[in-house]
Amino acid sequence: MARVNDDVLTMPWIPTPSDGLDASETLRTQYETEQTISSLLTEHLSSAAEPTIASATHVAYCRRLLDHPLPPYFIGLDASRPWVLYWTTHSLALMGKELDEAVQLRLATTLAAFQNPGGGFGGGPGQLSHLAPSYAAVCALAYGGPVGWRAIDRPAMYGFLMSLKQRDGSFIMHHGGEVDVRGCYCALTIATLSNILTPELVEGTAAFVASCQTYEGGLAAAAEIFTDSEDPVRSAPLGEAHGGYAFCAAASYLICTSVAPTVASPRPLGHTHTLDVPALLRWAASMQANPIEGGGFRGRTNKLVDGCYSWWCGGILPLAECLLADETGTGPEADLYDRASLQQYVTLVAQAPSGGLRDKPGKSPDAYHTCYNLSGSSSAQKRPLFSTARRKRLAEAFVEKGVAAMAPAKVDGSGGAPAKADELVRKAYSASLAWESSEGPSSVSLPDKGDSHLVFAHPVFNICMPQVEAMMAFFYGQVDE
Repeated sequence: MARVNDDVLTMPWIPTPSDGLDASETLRTQYETEQTISSLLTEHLSSAAEPTIASATHVAYCRRLLDHPLPPYFIGLDASRPWVLYWTTHSLALMGKELDEAVQLRLATTLAAFQNPGGGFGGGPGQLSHLAPSYAAVCALAYGGPVGWRAIDRPAMYGFLMSLKQRDGSFIMHHGGEVDVRGCYCALTIATLSNILTPELVEGTAAFVASCQTYEGGLAAAAEIFTDSEDPVRSAPLGEAHGGYAFCAAASYLICTSVAPTVASPRPLGHTHTLDVPALLRWAASMQANPIEGGGFRGRTNKLVDGCYSWWCGGILPLAECLLADETGTGPEADLYDRASLQQYVTLVAQAPSGGLRDKPGKSPDAYHTCYNLSGSSSAQKRPLFSTARRKRLAEAFVEKGVAAMAPAKVDGSGGAPAKADELVRKAYSASLAWESSEGPSSVSLPDKGDSHLVFAHPVFNICMPQVEAMMAFFYGQVDE
């Protein structure tokens, strides 16, 4: 079995420079975190044990969340029930555990009760439709097989998504809600997976997303648009660059530009924004922490390392690599971040002995951090690469006659489907499934599976690739029922 990069582990533990501000609360917390993490790494160096993902323990942790009544404190997540189901089912899938038919039926039945007649899912029965739980519900239903996929009311969902689309290309999170790049990501992911992506839905979104880029290179939650006579359109990002928002923005931009480049170019309100990909790449790579912090990622400049950013920041880099290749014709040959160190963080720092994964030592494990630690580790193990050759093969093999029953033209109530599949549909299918794993050297192994690794997760949707392929084949009419 492969070991964690010994060169990384044996590097001297150099603390963060104080710049003469030793008395600040921020630095005190930083030093305490560094000491705790470096102590764990030092303890590992004195041990002959291999760093592994304790999959059996984490599977048991996730099963308890699915199979038993939740503790009383979960009432605080009453509006996030689809998220709990997604985090749990996805974590199990990453560790190679599929749901049996009985659990798939329970999953579909439960989530169907959260769906509203006007389209979209709420956080629970009778709750307001909202893009965030709608995304989580669709992603969870990806693990529900055909019974789960059929639970999605596509015509109503399309109407709901379009009702949230704004003039500047953005989306509000719910009726009367705020503009947020998470809305772009949730809407575009739902639409792409379920084959309801249309030019109207995509129009202007790439330009809006790019307007959220900050001076650091990362992306903020939103941008404010100004108009005046001298400069018809100016924008100011709202807030600082943040890992979660930056991932949602980068993924949205990639969907728009790779799936529908012909409709990504219009600039509502005169937008002239394009994403500065090299700046995004530099920012995301700079979020990886120092060796004394275990090589995990932080979500913002000068913040503490946190296991969930294994995905939110580490997962940006494959997307940036794909976008950079589109700009230059060739992607970078070297790794864009230290993949071995990230896996070191997940295995040696983020795992809780009782099961589940956590933010950092001293924090309790939870379904959210379990999901995104494992997702980030999967990306580090597999190194997702976008294959133009695979995209071409998928486009050429696309069966147009199978699309008639599932074409986006049907979802808005207009009836009928085009005799020939719309080119956007073909692009959505082939570009989404063109990702492959480089199967690079891994630093960890699963103890109950010998030298096997975590399952490859789709770098844009964060659903395991087998389920993405099956779900999209179903909705794009590429399989016989």
